[in-house]
Amino acid sequence: MKLLPILGTLVVVGLTSTPAFALFCTDEGPSAGIDYEFTVGGGFRIDDSDFQEQFDIARLRDIGVYANSVERWNGCIRAFVDNGNGGQSMEFYDPATLRRLQ
Repeated sequence: MKLLPILGTLVVVGLTSTPAFALFCTDEGPSAGIDYEFTVGGGFRIDDSDFQEQFDIARLRDIGVYANSVERWNGCIRAFVDNGNGGQSMEFYDPATLRRLQ
């Protein structure tokens, strides 16, 4: 019977270690994630992560968000954007809707 409180604690810790907004990223939709890899010519492999990053940057720029870099993080798009004070801010977007998450 002591196992139940331990499991409950693990669930709470697991949920609180992930920011609440990240729990709402769908990582679905027509442009959610490009999942392919292919080989060119003499066996060079093209990784899709570079393409995914450029694709996400272009999509964000289409809605007026000028990110310096992006990455997929916990199902979200994590964008690093100049904050106007000489630094950068980290913003999160849903990959399917491009809705900014708080």
